[in-house]
Amino acid sequence: MIADGVHSFSDLVTDTAILIGSRYWTAPADKEHPYGHGRFETLTNIFIGVILAIVGIGIGWDSINSIGNEAKTNPGMLAFGAAIVSILVKEILYRWTVIQAKKINSRALHANAWHHRSDALSSLPVAIAVIANYFVPDLHYLDQVAALLVTAMILKAAFEILWPAIMEITEAEADSDIENKIQQYASENSDIREVHAIRNRRTGSSILLDFHLLVDPDMSVDKAHEITEDFKSHILEQLDEVVDVIIHIEPYNCAERVINPCCGEDECHDENPKD
Repeated sequence: MIADGVHSFSDLVTDTAILIGSRYWTAPADKEHPYGHGRFETLTNIFIGVILAIVGIGIGWDSINSIGNEAKTNPGMLAFGAAIVSILVKEILYRWTVIQAKKINSRALHANAWHHRSDALSSLPVAIAVIANYFVPDLHYLDQVAALLVTAMILKAAFEILWPAIMEITEAEADSDIENKIQQYASENSDIREVHAIRNRRTGSSILLDFHLLVDPDMSVDKAHEITEDFKSHILEQLDEVVDVIIHIEPYNCAERVINPCCGEDECHDENPKD
């Protein structure tokens, strides 16, 4: 029960981190942060994950050390009622927080929602242990077992929050499906001959995207610019998480082609489905 209480108290710490962090990651881009302040949200996620991990390790360590120690008193039905109330309240908080996180597209708020859910789930073994201990007083070890289950749930939640944040900090690909979507959008535009070198990375709840776009070598600069701007607008409309797109324009010639490279006249024919 104490372990579950400590877990619930950690909610207060992470909620405070969300309130403070949101003031920074929602700030617009400036001279010092030209790509925006999204990484402040990532740092908040890391903070939430670390706090959860510390709480989980502390509870687990205490539980292991106390295994075999006989409790002086058995928990009463008041403890059971407290666990049930905690389950209901935390589940309500989880559902409400998830709705708000989706509205504003906040990964940090979504992480905190799962912190509430893990709190609700961790109260289940507590409630079971209390009620079992009440009816079978000799099963003292159930309290330590329940605490270890709480520890496992907390550490699982901490990992699921920390891992995406670590991947973001190490510049991992944000979404593996984006390349296929860009290729699909490009295939629907007859003015675009090819797109390649597609890269995307996450900053907070947003994704930054860049790629090379090939057009007819004889096309004017103005026309090529117009095509890329229209294509950029289309991407931003279709992909909600993408907030910025950098497009490098190149001529569709043998030196720049990657997907459909040029080859010798005797080896193959230059085939372009859009010609």
